[in-house]
Amino acid sequence: MASKISTELLILILNNVQSTQDLYSSLLVNRIWCKVTIPILWVLPLGQECCINDKKKALCIRTYISCLDTQARTLLSQNGFDLSSSPPQSIFDYPSFAHKLKIDNLVYFISIYSPQISSQQIIDSYENFHNYSDLIGSILKLSDAPKVFIKLESFTSMIGDYELICPLYESLLLTCDNILNIDFKLNSNSQIQLLEKLISVQKCLENLSIVVNTRTECLSLLNFISKKETLKKLRLKKVNFYHLRGKSSPIGQFISLRELYIEDCFGLHESDSLFFASSFPQLSSFYFRHKYYRYPQEFIIRIFKRTNTKLRKIYLNSYTTDTFLAILNYCTNIIKLTLHNLRPEHVIAVFNNNFNELRRFSFDCYCEEGINADKLLCQMAENVPNSLETIIIKMDYDNPWIFSTDSLRKFFEEWCCKGEGGNKKPRRLRIKRSLKSNNSSFSPLNMIAISSEHFKIIEEYGIQFDIKE
Repeated sequence: MASKISTELLILILNNVQSTQDLYSSLLVNRIWCKVTIPILWVLPLGQECCINDKKKALCIRTYISCLDTQARTLLSQNGFDLSSSPPQSIFDYPSFAHKLKIDNLVYFISIYSPQISSQQIIDSYENFHNYSDLIGSILKLSDAPKVFIKLESFTSMIGDYELICPLYESLLLTCDNILNIDFKLNSNSQIQLLEKLISVQKCLENLSIVVNTRTECLSLLNFISKKETLKKLRLKKVNFYHLRGKSSPIGQFISLRELYIEDCFGLHESDSLFFASSFPQLSSFYFRHKYYRYPQEFIIRIFKRTNTKLRKIYLNSYTTDTFLAILNYCTNIIKLTLHNLRPEHVIAVFNNNFNELRRFSFDCYCEEGINADKLLCQMAENVPNSLETIIIKMDYDNPWIFSTDSLRKFFEEWCCKGEGGNKKPRRLRIKRSLKSNNSSFSPLNMIAISSEHFKIIEEYGIQFDIKE
């Protein structure tokens, strides 16, 4: 039966398989399935997250070495590698499938796979980058490197030392010009210059993520990337905007940017940063995470004003009354809204604001007197948007919601049937637990007073219900 599936359809199916174990199983079906599955599996090793004790993933180095030509194998032998377990032959050209590269993974896996270089190979692996930087840079300069890396789509480097990564950057500049996703950690102005050069040669860069040492000034880089017309998504973490003091609008307009992620950045509360908030005229998604003492209220409001009804997705881990009112006033076409520490009256305000396109609303609710869940559910029911498909409520273990079956039924009646001529629409309700319990007998169901009668109502209205950590 499997042999009757066309190769094109099989590729589409297996590309959507999430389980690595299932992909390994598909290798055993027949030769065609094996030939299709191998490239999908070998996209993963250097592009996925790894942990400090992940020895199995490091075995990919053994296979990669088997694929190298005589020149490359000689280079490795001269640098102290024992190649006896990697004979010079392989069935597939495995390196050509590596379209995603986290250089940290490559360095880390080499350190685990080659114990001759470090006696404490796992514990000290991240301290031995200097043993491999020239080696990796040399590998990328080999004659076969362009054939492998010309297809590179994603590149990540969290190595902060300029001297260590310089050979690598120089090699990539000559090899890769079609990278879609770049994720970098920047510790110096020299690194910024290298990154600018790498970005400048990319023809279709869409996603850029930058984590910055707070002492490093990267405003010139921001001005540089604002001119990258292909850029659609930008993530800035720990950028120090205090460097904007006294400067007159050094950052250009990100006219093509659609998604902006700002995490734990400094100095956005200052007036010199406000013009930066006006640099995103086409923004459709805004993610903001803040944990420092000066909340940049005016900066956030300026973004809402500038993008206005174009803004469709918002995530704020904290807010003020004024920023909340700005969402209600300017972002009326919102489809996905996530807000933390909402007061009950603000939850009701979201439902009363005629967000006619809102599909997903995620929130946790705070009240010093505790949450009157019955009252809140009944008030939510009065103006629940017809478009709303998913509600995610994050609950604290110490303040569970307690609601009756009557209030739950009333809410579901309005949510599922309103405007549909009595026909019930499938909806999704998720409860997220915000605090772990040390009690071994703890169950997520303990967070809410829920009984078999509640579950009957949930089933009656066809609600997709789940409780998650």
